Amino acid sequence: MRKRLILTILVLMAALLSWVFWVAGTSYIGAPRMVAELDRAGALAFSASELPGNRLCALLVVQDPTFYRHQGIGLADGPPGHTTITQSIGKGLFFNSFNPGFLRHRKIRLMLAAWGFDRRISKETQLRLFLNRASFGSTGGREVIGFPAAAGAFFGKPLGQLSDLEYFGLLAMLEAPNSYHVVRQPKVNAERVARIRQKVRRACGEGCFQGNAPVPCATTEERQ
Repeated sequence: MRKRLILTILVLMAALLSWVFWVAGTSYIGAPRMVAELDRAGALAFSASELPGNRLCALLVVQDPTFYRHQGIGLADGPPGHTTITQSIGKGLFFNSFNPGFLRHRKIRLMLAAWGFDRRISKETQLRLFLNRASFGSTGGREVIGFPAAAGAFFGKPLGQLSDLEYFGLLAMLEAPNSYHVVRQPKVNAERVARIRQKVRRACGEGCFQGNAPVPCATTEERQ
């Protein structure tokens, strides 16, 4: 009886390890092809280098402060269960419609896929993917994907022409586009913007948004 139990446990562990390697390996192998297909389709037109340093700093502070340090998962580098930028990208690339699932098994799968993806795709390319593919809900019955599209849809101007307040309005939507919708929920969005500005000020310094020159920031200095 004891031998049978041990054998069963070993079989289950082997099956689990096989699944882990399959999920991470599939992501690792397929990542370059997926990115190349999006690039050829013109879906990655906006580059992170076009974003002023202070605004990149603000994005990372809000969305993924340890982005340049973690390996896609961010399990030990942020709030428990938080979604890293790499995981956000993975939701769109590896799932038709993501939800955590029973006992959060899809969240675990997402983390493994993000780990494999991060091993193959540079951080700068990941930022490019995120900026072009982040979801901002919808407006007028049309889905809004990516920061440049969101700037045009909600403010009627190019991303580079947004005021700091308008840019923060977009950052506020990232957590839950419908709940913090800058057009349909302006009051709730403004309240979150106020919290974001305080958080960014603490991380990036008081003078972070006095001009558009790159500023010292822990999230960007980690690249060095």
